[in-house]
Amino acid sequence: MKFLQTGDLHLGKLFYERSLIPDQKDMLSQIVCEIKNGISSGSPYQALLICGDVYDRSVPPAEAVELFSSFLADLRNTSPNLHILIISGNHDSANRLSYAAEILDYQNIHIRASLEKIQTPIIIEDTAFYMLPFCRSGADDQPLEEKLIKDIAACAFGDDRQAVLLAHLFANGAEKSDSERGVWGTAEQVSKTVFADFTYTALGHLHKCQNVTGNVWYSGSPLAYSFDESSNAKCLLQVELEPGKEPAVTKIPIDPLHKVVRLSGAFVEFYEGDKYSEYKDDYVEISCTDTTIVENPVLLLRPRFANLLSFRQEKAVIEETSSDMTARRNSIFQAKDNIQEHLKLFLSDLYQQEPPQEELGLFQTLLDEKEKDETA
Repeated sequence: MKFLQTGDLHLGKLFYERSLIPDQKDMLSQIVCEIKNGISSGSPYQALLICGDVYDRSVPPAEAVELFSSFLADLRNTSPNLHILIISGNHDSANRLSYAAEILDYQNIHIRASLEKIQTPIIIEDTAFYMLPFCRSGADDQPLEEKLIKDIAACAFGDDRQAVLLAHLFANGAEKSDSERGVWGTAEQVSKTVFADFTYTALGHLHKCQNVTGNVWYSGSPLAYSFDESSNAKCLLQVELEPGKEPAVTKIPIDPLHKVVRLSGAFVEFYEGDKYSEYKDDYVEISCTDTTIVENPVLLLRPRFANLLSFRQEKAVIEETSSDMTARRNSIFQAKDNIQEHLKLFLSDLYQQEPPQEELGLFQTLLDEKEKDETA
C-alpha cells in the first residue's frame, strides 16, 4: 500500500489580508504532479489522504470552492483509480464539505464529516482506512476523540488487514504554530497511547510536519500560514506499508510560489543596496533593529519588497518608551512640590501637546484663592 498524506490546505485563507488563492493553486498542482510522478515511475499511489481543514472557514469564498473542485477533477483525470480520502477539520463546515458525499463515494472520493460511519472503514486492497473527522470534546476528563479512537481500534482488532487512522486533532506533546486556531490548555489534547493499535496514523490540525510517536505523523500544512512557520520546510508525506514491516515515510518537498520569510536588520540595509534582494518577491516580515522610529516604513520599502506584509520596530519602541519614562521622572522630580507644574505635565500627557493656557490660568486662580483662604 502506497499513499500520499496532506491536510490543513486552508483554501481561501487571507494572509495579512492578502489572498493566497494563486499560491494554493500552485501548491495543489504540485500534489497532482506528484501523483503523476508515481504513475510514470511504475509505482502509483493508491490513495491520497487529506486530513481536515480543506477550507479556512466554514463559509469559504467561491474561488476556494472552485479551486478544490478543479483539484479533484484534475486528480480524477490524472489517476482514475486513485482513492481520495477527506475528513473535515475544525475550520470546515461539516455539512458543506460533505455535500454530495454519497455520490462522490462511487468516484472513489470518500468524504467523512460526521461520526456516523467512523467504525466503517474504506477498504483498499489489504488496508482498512478509518476516518475520524474533527469533533468537539465534551465536559468529561477524557477527550471525546480518545473514546472514539478506542472504539475504532476495537473494530479493527483481529482483522488481518493493515489499519490506518485519519484524524484531525491535537495529539499530546505535539508542537503547534501561530496560525492554528487556539486550543485552551491541555483539555483537548489526545493521549498518544490511543494510536498504538493502528499500523499508521495520519493526523491533521497542526501545521508543522512532525512525527508525534511511533507511526503517528502530522504532514503539516503544505504552505506556511504564519511567519513563525517560516523556518518549517513544507512537504507532503509519502507512506508505504508492507505487512510485517515498519511503515516507510518519505517527505516530498513543496516549493511555494512565494516563500514566507522573517528578516532582521537596520532600515537602511533594506532601503538601499542588494543585501536582501533575493527576497523581493517573497512574503516578508521585517524586524527593524534601529533604535529610532522609522516613519511610514512599509510605504518606503514596498517598491523594493512587493509583498512586505509586516514591519516590526520593537527595539525603537522600547527605546522611545524608556526615554519618555526617564524624561517624565526627571520632570516630576524637578517640579517637586510645584502643583502647577504637575498639572502642566498631566495635561501635556492628556492632550499630547502643550496644555491650553486657559486651563492653566484657571487652575492658578483656584490655587491663589485657596492660599488666601488659608492665610485669612
